[in-house]
Amino acid sequence: MYTNIIGTQQIVITAAFLGVMILLLIILRKKSTVIRASMKAGKRISIVEDTAVSPTERLRLVTIDTKEFIMVSAKGHAPRLVPLTAGDTGLGIKENQPVAADTKMEAAISDAIQAHAAATAVNETAEEPAKARISQSTSDDPEAFVKTFQSWRQQNAAR
Repeated sequence: MYTNIIGTQQIVITAAFLGVMILLLIILRKKSTVIRASMKAGKRISIVEDTAVSPTERLRLVTIDTKEFIMVSAKGHAPRLVPLTAGDTGLGIKENQPVAADTKMEAAISDAIQAHAAATAVNETAEEPAKARISQSTSDDPEAFVKTFQSWRQQNAAR
């Protein structure tokens, strides 16, 4: 009964096709590092990590040549690049103290948000002068940074 529906020729063609696909899979797995390297050859910019802070805000860790940057982008605002340097001391950390990677990231995010707040402060109206004062006061106090960031998110959520 099945011999009338499926012929020997169809079985052989299907087996040959699957064999070629399996062989191609094995070759690609063995040569994957070479293929990836050749695809990235000549590219100077890469996104190391991409995180959504909220539905309208994104943080990206970008590498350009050998330098790292934090890119802050939000809906309705121009993206902002802030360099992530090895000499960052973090928020309130003394120079002799070892600095963790998380502290460097927090400092870079703080710098990016301050730069973004400074850029948007230029466009603010006369009714909202408090925004500029808040953005300038966050450089020394981590608590002020948290308040500024939360108010920035609330303002962006309202838009």
